[in-house]
Amino acid sequence: MDKIVNTIKKKIAEFIVNRSVKERKISYQSFTQFYRKSFNILVFMPEDEAEFNHCFQVLKFLEQTKKNAFIFTHDFRVSLIPLKYRPHVIEYNIGDTNRLNLASKKLTDKLMQQKYHAVIDLNIKDNIFYSHLISILDLQLKIGFKKNNSDNYYNIQIDKIDSNPEKSYKNLVNCLQMF
Repeated sequence: MDKIVNTIKKKIAEFIVNRSVKERKISYQSFTQFYRKSFNILVFMPEDEAEFNHCFQVLKFLEQTKKNAFIFTHDFRVSLIPLKYRPHVIEYNIGDTNRLNLASKKLTDKLMQQKYHAVIDLNIKDNIFYSHLISILDLQLKIGFKKNNSDNYYNIQIDKIDSNPEKSYKNLVNCLQMF
């Protein structure tokens, strides 16, 4: 019974997020100069354990290119993040979600307090929670991996290699280096 209820909740959440995304269209433009001039970048850390363990090369690249990476992750994962990145961690917990497992108003307000120039979603697999947050954030540059409905969320999409998260993140770093 719980599985059925969770499936229904997920479908309702997907419907709500997709409906809100259709109201906002992503404008297409040149991002080369914009990325170079961007300094505050919000980074959504992956939910998947294997992905999480391989994504730090992206943070290292952002540090090398003098970008301020604000790391958004679940509260129990903060201790897994290297110490040098912890001052810029924005954590959330189970209380920051609503009944549909979408971000609460309190959490979205918390994210909107800081001025970001771009967002990078490091989730390789579909995650409606992060898709919802990306659809709410009013940023010109939204970068993420290709997945279901990703055209609605990101204006720069990176090909993923499902079986190898490390190569997927290397691919993302290579794409960012082109800017």
